[in-house]
Amino acid sequence: MRVWLEYPNERAQPGRAVRQERLSRMASPDAILEAVEAEAARAGHILMGVRVDGVEMDAEAFCSLTGDHEAVFTLTPLTALLRESLDSALAYCRRLKDALDVIADRAEGGEMSPALSGVSQIFDGLTWLADIYDRCRFFTPAPFRPEEEAALKTELLSALNSLLDLAAQRDLAGVARALREVLRPRVETLLYRLKFLGGLRLDPQ
Repeated sequence: MRVWLEYPNERAQPGRAVRQERLSRMASPDAILEAVEAEAARAGHILMGVRVDGVEMDAEAFCSLTGDHEAVFTLTPLTALLRESLDSALAYCRRLKDALDVIADRAEGGEMSPALSGVSQIFDGLTWLADIYDRCRFFTPAPFRPEEEAALKTELLSALNSLLDLAAQRDLAGVARALREVLRPRVETLLYRLKFLGGLRLDPQ
């Protein structure tokens, strides 16, 4: 198999592809995939995908290949992926903060279905944001004390659980108060910390 490593996000030579003679001589697709992932990790990259004879395929399909093929593995710097994730999280967190007031207004107006649907979306959105925050925080110098991080997680979880309980009870007045007085300050704290991480150097090493 003829193996290439492609670097679409490389600054000096975007889209550069390098033929890998050592990998090309390996006996099986499984061994090639394992070696590519190890090489990516050593270089601070992650494997984003593979094209075989011009066709995108997943790892399972690649490992089942037989015969002679040309495989191009696409690698991207971990820092680039984290930066993209962090930028997306910041934009989403800003929208979410504004959405809290909109959903609270609907709850106060007695709009049961839109309010409860909004609560469900908030839960999903905050779960995603917390995951992105944790991943990005792992690759930065610790900007906040461990007890501060633990406190934010605890407060967010408590606020979400309280909000879900109020929604289950169809207590729209309580939902509105929880959104504005309990959850919104925690979301603002999360937004501040995401902005702070955005100003730091992300380091995969």
